[in-house]
Amino acid sequence: MEIVTKEMLDEFKQELKRELSEINNNISQHYPKKLMKNQDLMDYLGCSYTTIEKLRASNKLPYKKVMGTYYYSIDEVNRVFMERF
Repeated sequence: MEIVTKEMLDEFKQELKRELSEINNNISQHYPKKLMKNQDLMDYLGCSYTTIEKLRASNKLPYKKVMGTYYYSIDEVNRVFMERF
């Protein structure tokens, strides 16, 4: 039987933190944000703000407006473009 010391637990804790941080970084790199603002969407679609405004005005692009800021669900944007194009 091995005795577990405080130092061993601290070492385990640090190793676990490093591994969880690495997993989180990998997930962030492979999966985009679930919600995007206008600039994020412009970069994602490679279009101008005017294009986004037109899509919003014609109800082709689903959005939520919270305190004056527009938010777009990446899943909804992908769905709309897959259906239309």
